[in-house]
Amino acid sequence: MGALNPLFLLAGVAVVVPLFLHLFQRQEARRVSFPALRYLERTERDHARRIRFRQLLLLVLRATAVLAVVGAGARLFVRGSGSAHPPTALAIVLDNSMSSGLVVGEARVLDRLKELALSTLEDATDQDRIWVILAGEPWLPSAPGGPQEARRTVEEARASAGAGDIPAALSRAAALVSASGLQAREIHLLSDLQASGFAADAAEPPGDVPVVVWAPEGDPAHNRAISSLLVGGGMTPLEGQRYEVTVSAAPPSDVEDTAAVPVRIVIEGRVRSAAALSPGASVSLPLPPAPAGWTAGWVEADPDALSADDRRYFAFQARPVPGVALDGDVGVFFAEAVAVLEAAGRLRVVPPQQAELVVSASAGALDGGGARDAVLVLPPADPTLLPALNRRLMAAGLPWRLERAEGEGEVVLDGRALPEPLGGVRVRRWYRLSPTGDPSSTSRTLALAGGDPWAVEGMDAIGQRYLILASPMDAESTSLPVSTAMVRFVDWAAVAWAGAGGERGERPAGSALSAPRDADAVRLPSGVEILLDATRMIHATSDPGIYTFLLGDSAVAHEAVNADVTESDLTPLDPARLERALGSQVTSVGSEGRWRRAIFRSRHGPELGRALLVMALIVLLLEAAVASTGRLTREARAAVESGHGAS
Repeated sequence: MGALNPLFLLAGVAVVVPLFLHLFQRQEARRVSFPALRYLERTERDHARRIRFRQLLLLVLRATAVLAVVGAGARLFVRGSGSAHPPTALAIVLDNSMSSGLVVGEARVLDRLKELALSTLEDATDQDRIWVILAGEPWLPSAPGGPQEARRTVEEARASAGAGDIPAALSRAAALVSASGLQAREIHLLSDLQASGFAADAAEPPGDVPVVVWAPEGDPAHNRAISSLLVGGGMTPLEGQRYEVTVSAAPPSDVEDTAAVPVRIVIEGRVRSAAALSPGASVSLPLPPAPAGWTAGWVEADPDALSADDRRYFAFQARPVPGVALDGDVGVFFAEAVAVLEAAGRLRVVPPQQAELVVSASAGALDGGGARDAVLVLPPADPTLLPALNRRLMAAGLPWRLERAEGEGEVVLDGRALPEPLGGVRVRRWYRLSPTGDPSSTSRTLALAGGDPWAVEGMDAIGQRYLILASPMDAESTSLPVSTAMVRFVDWAAVAWAGAGGERGERPAGSALSAPRDADAVRLPSGVEILLDATRMIHATSDPGIYTFLLGDSAVAHEAVNADVTESDLTPLDPARLERALGSQVTSVGSEGRWRRAIFRSRHGPELGRALLVMALIVLLLEAAVASTGRLTREARAAVESGHGAS
């Protein structure tokens, strides 16, 4: 039930008028009975019950007449499925993240969600303004349109390999419908409601915009997944050296699920190694010596109901053992890590003129007399030496300088491009890396410490790559020198960063890929080739697989994109967290019939005004008839009362 003129409902207080008349109009007088009147009193007592019933009936009829007139003035209507609704700003949030590819029965979860979205569009009209937001592909634009455009978007939607950020999608939907200028606004959330999709609790709920959410009941599905793989123990295999790939499985969703499944490594279409892997365990698969150049492949297990996480891709470039030169006092920890890697055959210590990487404590290698490939600049522990270092950076044309920080504290390195060996490294003392020009076109930040750049890379005017760190390599400044990550970091700098022209590792689906400097196109896993634009970034990474960067017809780099591992956990969201994420204006629906009745809250059927006026007229006629039948009784009562009064 709804009202087009709701303020008129305030007139309903008029119903107290007949109630007041009924309760307070009767006057009691002092009665003295005469023998001649006792017969009339006995008759009145016999009909007292009938009189009281008639009075109550009159009260109900009069109140009903008043309420009917008020309802007609308020223009009441009855809501109903399939009935008309005013122009509505509608945002359909369709969760097409990786978990929506789960097969339940004979269909995928996404297929069921799309059916509900299409049923919504059947009730939509051309006056509605509709947005379809795909939560698994947030980089796609969402333009307003009518039911036909929205239907086309829904029908073409497919399961992405990326993770869904439902709170962010809801915030985006609320902003779109709120800016539409339409009074009627709604958000329809179609999702499997897994807990990992609501990780961003900090996102603002949709506010006062009504949300209708699909929340069917049922037990969470069981799923097996390959959660991660590690090539060469975290260090890039070198040319001609044997290596291993360590494969890990996600913990079982069912504690009784302990059976091992076969896993295989496939390279160039051939199975190169195989083993058995139990849920929650890891296994290392040996592989033959790595050939020179790029190697790309994948690890796979037998597919289950959610097959997208049963395969993970990898790619690396095997190069000859790199030459590394040390320029100045790089510190005992860095020098010891170089010695360990040299003993293991991972690098060679050579003069600067023969090195692929020069590690410099004074930036002297930036003057062009050292390596022509890459330079790693380590700042001095003594801050009084910073001016000399900054003069060398300026002379080399690098748009950065090192300054003393205002304060100290312990932070953990972070950043979107954070190299794997620096993950979890704690920094206690660092200099501030300040730009001296516009570094955005020639460099990028790899690591942040407390919001400040801690590691920046770029290329100077003569084509030499540089990497500048903001902390010296001592135990007082960072936890890196006294951890096993130190050896992996030096290996990464010499083999992956300097030797390969930048790290090309594993990326989660949905993350942006940065093209190498010598590429002009990219080949997607589907085989489609796309020319790179001025941003040199690839955002459409919803498909897992190997992304090949091309220069003409030649492959210059490969990058592996895999399904987001958080999507493999199908644990449903707790109802309390769901309410916090969606706000107070939420309606949860678990059946298709209720869904059709819950959507388009502002819709209404034919107005009830005419029917209410007719009902009021009929009620007034009945009231008049009932009142007239009691007239004789009232006259007799009046005569009795007048007789008593005369006495």
